[in-house]
Amino acid sequence: MGLFNRTTTTTLLAREIKINENPASGENYLYVEGDETGFLNWILKKVGLKDPSISLSIADKYVTRINGGKYFSVIPTSEIHDFRSGFAKNKWLLLRAIISFLSGLFLFIVSIDENDAGIGFMFLLFFVALGLLHVWLYKRSGAMIVELNTFNGSGSEKMRVKSGLTGMRLGKENFEQLFGSLKNVLSNNSKYFRK
Repeated sequence: MGLFNRTTTTTLLAREIKINENPASGENYLYVEGDETGFLNWILKKVGLKDPSISLSIADKYVTRINGGKYFSVIPTSEIHDFRSGFAKNKWLLLRAIISFLSGLFLFIVSIDENDAGIGFMFLLFFVALGLLHVWLYKRSGAMIVELNTFNGSGSEKMRVKSGLTGMRLGKENFEQLFGSLKNVLSNNSKYFRK
């Protein structure tokens, strides 16, 4: 499993992200550290059978990925042909919030028509609380995507970095810094970006 396997997508719950559009000598343009998401990864980590940690750093000359603190992959920054980055929030959570609010209101109105407002009010409180939970989760659902591609046919690295409940919170400003940082490192070091 190399740094640039074909159709590799890794989803991380971010613990640390450092983005520097204009780093000093020896500093990274990008440093991302986190754990691969998934219930199985979490269980294996808790029992000590797996280290799901992954870090990715992009410096002037090299892109380095470290899996589980033991497996290192390095490629020269000069070999990166193109990159993609983006930011999105999970809009399904907003849809669920709206459905929860409407369901609670509907059940409340139906219970009033049947002269059982007490139960209807309990349903209303439950579904409003559920809707508020989904709104809160939506606010925490920010995820950045980083994709680096090489020209020599060895594939691409696609990493999705999530905020999550226990990870650090990501926003659109992080994406804007990320885009500027990747653009700068590649225009300075990639043989495909140089004029």
